[in-house]
Formats: sequence, structure tokens, C-alpha cells
Amino acid sequence: MSIESGEALARTDRLVLREVRARDLPVLERMWRDPVMRRYLGGPVSDEVAAERRVGDHTGGLMVARSSGEIVGWCHLGRYRTGDLELSYVFLPEWWGRGYAREGCAAAVGLAFDRFPDAPRLVAVTQEANRRSIRLLEALGMVLVDTFEEFGARQVMYAIDRPYSSDGEMR
Repeated sequence: MSIESGEALARTDRLVLREVRARDLPVLERMWRDPVMRRYLGGPVSDEVAAERRVGDHTGGLMVARSSGEIVGWCHLGRYRTGDLELSYVFLPEWWGRGYAREGCAAAVGLAFDRFPDAPRLVAVTQEANRRSIRLLEALGMVLVDTFEEFGARQVMYAIDRPYSSDGEMR
């Protein structure tokens, strides 16, 4: 599988972020059902939830692939229940420890502020126990803004403000 010209929404030195396609569903299904990837996300989803997601709206979903076409992860840009713009992500375990999550999420952050010009900030929520995810969010320049209990676990919310240009205008 390769990335066709013009499909990329964002590129980095090693990665391409593109919209989700129907042929991505087997990889997404693995992300929904893999207990390692879902450890801090409430565990694998049920058959019913997976069926709903298969036919659901994947708007905002971004497949993160190496330039060779191999999918390494998924990012999602959407609205959090507070109205804030939110970044969610899952990366395949076989690609962990290679910097792909940081590189892909950094590209998604830039894309978020381009796609949502009204958003003053971007948030991300993870379990407090998910130290790898917290390190990633901090590496992206996000700062802790809230902690709360949900889904039977302590959650943390990180945020990054929209960058401003030198003349004080929002970018």
C-alpha cells in the first residue's frame, strides 16, 4: 500500500497523515480490540461497539503511515465535551519506541490549528497511569490543566494554546 499523490493532509520527514479510508478498517479494528493498545482506554471494545464503529463516521480520523505506506498509528481531531478541540491517538505496538507517535502527533497538532481556525487551544486526555502518553503530551509542549476521575480511573487533561504570530494574531 502506498500513499497516492495529493492524499497527504500533513507530512513529516518520515510520515504521512491522511484521511481514513474504508480499507483501513482492519487496522482500526485491531486498534479497537487489541488489549495492549486499549490498556488505558477501557479495554478492548465489544463486538457491538466494533460493528457501530465500522459503519460510523470517521471524519476527523487521520491514519499515520510511513512514506512506504505502512500504517503506524491513528490520530483523531474532534471536539471534546467541553467544546475544546481534542487530539486522540493510538499507535501500533510494533512501532513504539521509534518516535513515530511524537512525530505523528506533532503533525496532527499543526494540522488541528489549520483545520479549526476558531479553536484557541487543543486538549488531550489520558489516564494518569499512562506515563508514556503523558511524556508524549509534554514533549508536544502541552501542559497539565485538569485532573478528574472517570471510567474508574484518574484522568489527566493536557492542553496547548494556539500559536500566535509575532504581531499578536492567532495563527
